[in-house]
Amino acid sequence: MSPNRPRMTKGRSFVQQLVLVFFLVLLWVMLWDSVSLLSILTGVILALVVTRVFYLPPVVLSGRFNIMHAAVFGLWFVYSLVHASVEVAWFAFRRRAVGAGSVIACDLRTSSDLLMTLVADTASLIPGSIIIDSDRALGILYLHVLDCDSEEKIRTAKAQVYHIEELLIRALGSHRDLAALRAIPDPMHQNGGEG
Repeated sequence: MSPNRPRMTKGRSFVQQLVLVFFLVLLWVMLWDSVSLLSILTGVILALVVTRVFYLPPVVLSGRFNIMHAAVFGLWFVYSLVHASVEVAWFAFRRRAVGAGSVIACDLRTSSDLLMTLVADTASLIPGSIIIDSDRALGILYLHVLDCDSEEKIRTAKAQVYHIEELLIRALGSHRDLAALRAIPDPMHQNGGEG
């Protein structure tokens, strides 16, 4: 074991494993869009197989969770989901053609793999945008956004991703992530709107 690496107790390792299985089951249920005993049971079985058979990098948890900020994130996510669903449905019925889509890059403030994944999943679950690539080393997410054919729409799409990141950092980010959030409160101005 490396001297720089913190020692983990068996109980801590079990808790981390349990959290990983929980989130894999949650992801499985969301993919099937069905909350049933069968989908949960198959999700648990699949999560256990995946965590036992395949090598997965350790999920590093921050050790903090703010329930108030998590509730704010949950409410914002539900609102955004409904709002974006109505907007995308309107694109299908209106007479005017949908504007061209854009691929945009968002340089995240967090260096956490878990938070980067949660930001990517959240952005992809909101209709009208989907993550197409990520650069883990640099912390950059690339996403395709529907009807994003002007500078203003590109700034709005990036601002949404940065807002998702901020909400998640406030809910479960580490103290390092919170410090990065304070150091760069508005990445749009930090990067001059680029990135």
